Amino acid sequence: MDAHLARMLSSSRQCRCCGATFAQLLSLSCDRPDIVPGDLELQDNTAVFVTEGDVLTEDFCRFGTLRFLRAVLAIPLADLRGEEFILGTWAGVNEEVFNEYLDLFELRETESMGSRPAWLSNQIPPDSNGPLACMLHMRPDGQYPELQVSEVNHDLARMQELGLNLEELLTFLHAYGHDLASLVYDS
Repeated sequence: MDAHLARMLSSSRQCRCCGATFAQLLSLSCDRPDIVPGDLELQDNTAVFVTEGDVLTEDFCRFGTLRFLRAVLAIPLADLRGEEFILGTWAGVNEEVFNEYLDLFELRETESMGSRPAWLSNQIPPDSNGPLACMLHMRPDGQYPELQVSEVNHDLARMQELGLNLEELLTFLHAYGHDLASLVYDS
């Protein structure tokens, strides 16, 4: 294992950009689907059941005729078997999938849905274009479903298949405003 990556996984450090302290490898999370405006207020999950119109919660988003579920996109770390960099993302789904997921969410039985077509609703990497076709794989015990990129020629599909090495991971994080490279190489 790369010594710098080992240090990133085993020691706490502070990001010089945002000031956050991390005790493990930084993962990123998108607070909303990219198409949803920043002024749509975050509400409790119950709002999706009782509010008409546009709703944004921690786990669900209804925006016009569009429906979104909170999901994760995992990218393996090439230098470490079994370790992944996790991106908290949003998956666009059709209304039928959205409603079925809502019905099973509180029961923590969404795994029974299996896999469903979806689209990644956040620009990852930040300079990529438009929604990206994926499969949404439901997971047990109330875990967020996982997105697997379907478009095999896309950079994210390559990352999911081959993983990222330390330099690629640091470049990826830097694109989102986290300057961890100096922490790794200066330590």
